[in-house]
Amino acid sequence: MAHKNNAAKLANGKKVTPSRSGGRVGKKAAIKKKREDASPKVRDAVWIRAAGHCELCGRDLSYERLSLSIAKLGEVAHILPASPDGPRGSNGGTVTSIADLSDRNDPGNLMLLCDSCHSEIDKTPSFYPAEDLTAQHEAFIESIRFAATRSKANQGQGVLIQGNHFENLARIDPTEIQTALWRDRTRPIGRPLIIDLPKLDGGVRDDAYYVAVRKKLKYSVDRDIPSTQSDDGDGLVLGMAGIADMPSMMLAGQAIGDRRRRKLYSSDRKTGLVWPDSSAKPKDFKFEFEKGDAGPVALLLEISVVLSTDAIHAAAPLGSIARFTASEPSYSYIRNGEFIDHFREQIQPALGIIEAHTAEPIHLFMAIPAALAFELGALLSTNHRHKYIVYDVDDQSKTYRQHITIG
Repeated sequence: MAHKNNAAKLANGKKVTPSRSGGRVGKKAAIKKKREDASPKVRDAVWIRAAGHCELCGRDLSYERLSLSIAKLGEVAHILPASPDGPRGSNGGTVTSIADLSDRNDPGNLMLLCDSCHSEIDKTPSFYPAEDLTAQHEAFIESIRFAATRSKANQGQGVLIQGNHFENLARIDPTEIQTALWRDRTRPIGRPLIIDLPKLDGGVRDDAYYVAVRKKLKYSVDRDIPSTQSDDGDGLVLGMAGIADMPSMMLAGQAIGDRRRRKLYSSDRKTGLVWPDSSAKPKDFKFEFEKGDAGPVALLLEISVVLSTDAIHAAAPLGSIARFTASEPSYSYIRNGEFIDHFREQIQPALGIIEAHTAEPIHLFMAIPAALAFELGALLSTNHRHKYIVYDVDDQSKTYRQHITIG
């Protein structure tokens, strides 16, 4: 009878503790013993895969919102439970049933959740069946994968256009365009293409000069810009920036064309190619069209400064004047890439109105950033049959004269 006095006995070489009723461990304790939580290595993998965000509500779990201190607030949750009697343990209709799941701690069965979402799915499992959680989990991981590989899909090529007619030689650091592309989740595939425009012959931007500019741009674009396509089949994203006269920047836009994917940047002495304010919202432009009795139409683009009407009338006999003006003209008008898109959206209908009014060439006077001159040149490369006579201030006389014709 000595064995009855033992507090425990050995079964298969293991100690078995009697229950309070005198038998072996109770049913709940036996089931609880079968639960095995994921190892630290698997839990870390779940965190990394989810990029530290709750897979249901999207909350960032890597910092404490009140103290703004670094933290690790997420919980690794099971879709099919860690033990048979857990939430969704009797769930039917799933791709992988609880009986077929050899390892409940397989990463495919684990989600990263905040404490609130974890509590909700376990307290109300009927609202969160395993098949729904699995679909949500797979969609979330796919979104993370897409964000992480976006730079692979968006391959880019930096292009710098640099004029040679300024008194002080102006240059853009090639590393700046690389950094700008990375910041826009575009992966540069090589060194930037630097297009140095021709030097002036005799110090005058005459017809011969612009013929040389056109040839240089066409040669560089055709020969040096790769035709490589990204993994999703799109052409390269061209990261464009330039320091040159406005007519040359328009010719550059024409050479690149309107069908290429592009990101345009403005060079600033203080911030380089970094946008001054990424959150700024552009204001609408003001378009005024004073229709005269006869004569050609002058289009004034006043984004940087307001142009002198007297100087424009002195340059050419004009019948009508159209003004496309920023609400507050400034040399620092462009605050981010959205301003360029906004310019494009609003200049299109304005050009349509002017072109519908006259069949004659349109005389164009500009006070705009280089990036907008490039975008306007690209825009005029398609869907516009009118000729545009582009004026710029003459380097010697300091008065307006015709520089190029686009059409």
